[in-house]
Amino acid sequence: MNRLHRFDVLVAWFKEHASVSGYRPRTVRVYLFEISFFRRWLESATQIEDIDEVTPGTIRDYAAMLFDKKRSAACMHHKLSALKCFFGALYEAHKLYIDPTADVTLPRIGKPLPAGMLTEKETAQVIEYLDTTAIAKVRTVSDAQRVRDRAAFEILYSTGMRRCEILGLRLSDINYDEGLITIRDGKGGKGRVVPIGEKSLQAVRHYVDAARPRLATLTSADALLLTHKGLSMGEQTLRTTIIRIMQGAGITHHVKVHAMRHTCATHMLNHGADIRYVQEMLGHASLSSTQVYTHVSIGKLKETHRKYHPRESAECEVRNAE
Repeated sequence: MNRLHRFDVLVAWFKEHASVSGYRPRTVRVYLFEISFFRRWLESATQIEDIDEVTPGTIRDYAAMLFDKKRSAACMHHKLSALKCFFGALYEAHKLYIDPTADVTLPRIGKPLPAGMLTEKETAQVIEYLDTTAIAKVRTVSDAQRVRDRAAFEILYSTGMRRCEILGLRLSDINYDEGLITIRDGKGGKGRVVPIGEKSLQAVRHYVDAARPRLATLTSADALLLTHKGLSMGEQTLRTTIIRIMQGAGITHHVKVHAMRHTCATHMLNHGADIRYVQEMLGHASLSSTQVYTHVSIGKLKETHRKYHPRESAECEVRNAE
């Protein structure tokens, strides 16, 4: 029998188990990659013959290897989380006598400040550019693409939805009368309804009425955002769209699609939105996920504190009187 043969058999079992348990395809792929990375380490750095010989000490040695290679806390957290899921599932299914990862403590990771966001001034600059290049009457496929690009930007900035969520939108998900968009397959398979601003909704309606018919083919079905070939827009096209808009508006730093989500949340908090409302709108399961934006908004928070806190405002009045 080949070395680590049973390991490979159980990896195949885990792949099927994760799929039928509702794990998202991308999550399954990532977990399988990390399990494969661990397996290669077992084969090259240990004398372990198969998975039943993996002990808590083996996992500690693996973690130590990652630390020695100066892997970040986030990277170690990611890799060890995949192993905990893998070995935990095997143990619960009675395919292993012990779970070698049961007592593993994952490295704590701080949430980084979002990078590449647009300031409010930059956002106004982008909107001004889109206004000056707006197309009232769509005559060509190129015109249709530009109108589509405007609609995509407006949706991202107005709703803060994720990349996969906007790409999954269907025509029937837009409620023009109520100014709402239904997200049917958010993170973790959870759906939600989010509001969209009136001006952004106008841009979407213009795209659907005037531009989308130029892009649609008999096989386009009801996908909202289409490519020039009538196919449902993919991640690369959306990424290129945002880059093209930023370049046209003269934004010099790199703005990722996900940065539009950060931009939406931060600007709302800067203008006094309740953080729990922002949490609901973004589809965060935990408030702690939303609180990262309060760090970005700390300047606005300090300004508000000085202006409205009784002690601060009283001291300001005394200073002004002097």
